[in-house]
Order: sequence, then C-alpha cells, then structure tokens
Amino acid sequence: MWVSRRTDYATRAVLALTLDGGGPLKLDELARRTAVPQSVLEQVMPAMRTAGIVRSERGPAGGYRLNKKPEEITLERIVRLFQGQLAPIGCATRHNPEPCPMTIGCTLREVWEEIRDATIELLGRATFADLAARAGGPWTDPSLLTIEPARPAAAEG
Repeated sequence: MWVSRRTDYATRAVLALTLDGGGPLKLDELARRTAVPQSVLEQVMPAMRTAGIVRSERGPAGGYRLNKKPEEITLERIVRLFQGQLAPIGCATRHNPEPCPMTIGCTLREVWEEIRDATIELLGRATFADLAARAGGPWTDPSLLTIEPARPAAAEG
C-alpha cells in the first residue's frame, strides 16, 4: 500500500494535535510542527473536521483541536478517510469487488485478501495515544525540526 502525501500530512497533523495536549493550534503553528505546507493543511483539516476527527475554533485564541480522545482515533480512520479502500487490488475489496475472470480458483485473490486484512488489523490497533507515547525528537521538541529547502529539478539533457 502506498500512502499519499495528503494521508501522511493528515496523520502528522493529528499526531501534533495529540502531542499538544488539546490545543487549539493555529494552522501556521501546525504547519511548522509537522513540516507540512500550510496550503495543504488548508485542504486536509476541513476534511478531518467534516469527518469529526478535529474541530476548529474561531478567534484570536482559536485553531484546531482534536474532537475525540487520542485513544479513540486510529491510524486506520485517518488512512481510510484519505485513501479510501485498503485492499491492495480491486478484486480483494470487501464491498463491491471488481469482477475478475480469474475469480474461480484464483490463488492470488486469497493473498491479496490476507494483505488487506493484515493492513486493516495493524492500522486499526495503532491509536494516536500509542503513537504519541512513542514520539520523540521534533515531535516533542519542534525546535529540533529542520526543514531542508526544496531542491531544483535537475535539467534533463
């Protein structure tokens, strides 16, 4: 399974809010703590607000905070929100699998389903409370965060 940048950035934001102990955190501070472009957080945070994972508060002391306890938010919830299905291939989804001419007697599908189930199980037991307990470095001390400037693309020749 390949995790998209948006999914990665969303998980970073939830972890930062967990480590903050309740927030609220303004978007620019959240961007700094997670090394995520603020413009991307401006897209990711409303999706998580709509899903009930975070809430926003207006005003000078406002920002984003978790809407649930970190023990109640799993990595699976965030990954599903941004990735959708967790099956590695269309024929191995639990709901509405893609039709496949190889379905009868297909040994590959069994493996894909095992991968799907293992992925769901692992992501489902990883809570943000657990992740926060294991965090160190820039997660607990954002001053350690060093963001390298983007490198220009090499010229093709």
